[in-house]
Amino acid sequence: MIIRLLLVSLLFLNPGNFSKKDVSVSAASTILISPWAKRIIYSKNIHTKLPPASTAKILTALVVVKNSHLKKKAGVSKFASSMEPSKIHIKEGEFYYTEDLLKALLLNSGNDASVALAESVAGSEEAFAVMMNGLARKLGAKNTNFKNSNGLPAKDQYSTAYDMALVIREAMKNKKLVEIMNTKTSEISEITTGRKIKLKNHNKSLWKERPYLIVGKTGYTKKAGHCFAGYIQYNRWKKVIVVILGGTKLWNNLDALAGLN
Repeated sequence: MIIRLLLVSLLFLNPGNFSKKDVSVSAASTILISPWAKRIIYSKNIHTKLPPASTAKILTALVVVKNSHLKKKAGVSKFASSMEPSKIHIKEGEFYYTEDLLKALLLNSGNDASVALAESVAGSEEAFAVMMNGLARKLGAKNTNFKNSNGLPAKDQYSTAYDMALVIREAMKNKKLVEIMNTKTSEISEITTGRKIKLKNHNKSLWKERPYLIVGKTGYTKKAGHCFAGYIQYNRWKKVIVVILGGTKLWNNLDALAGLN
């Protein structure tokens, strides 16, 4: 028992060195951190500025829930419908409830849903990006700059593993966002015609049986690599935030990191 306590103490005092002996993470930047105590369990280049890909949608969702309401009707513009995949193929002139577009945003990573939400809240995606950056600064994310709502490649758009951990920490306080991120599949309907769109979460870990649950938002572009921002839940009380930017073997890395706690 004494030896075990000493080993645990060493982990807390020098988490980076202890962890790196046991885990090799094939990513440019990684952080594993306690959400409330902010105790870093594992770190690798956590303040390096990198493209966030669709993990940006976590911040988008936060801005939406803080500045709109779930039953607000959001219209789809030509610009929103023109977004490249991932998308749910909403059409110009259609209307959806904000809650349904949030589901499309966080489950299917809908770039079109993201822009429709941004325009509904701020009038334009450019104005919405200003709101994203404002909230990021409030949360302490000092090395973050967003140019769009969906994380598609853009000049001068970047974040860090540490900053995205702060964003996830805030998202974990919102029951609706946590509920959506935990949802495997769903279906939404266009308000006027009733056209239905089926959704499936891009988070593959929700279908795997493990002694823990990985919840959050995936992301990928050629430039950004494989990304993830979310948390690992071991039981009702024990959770740790995990962010990976510029990754390659995403799910292997997430499982390896989960084994550290």
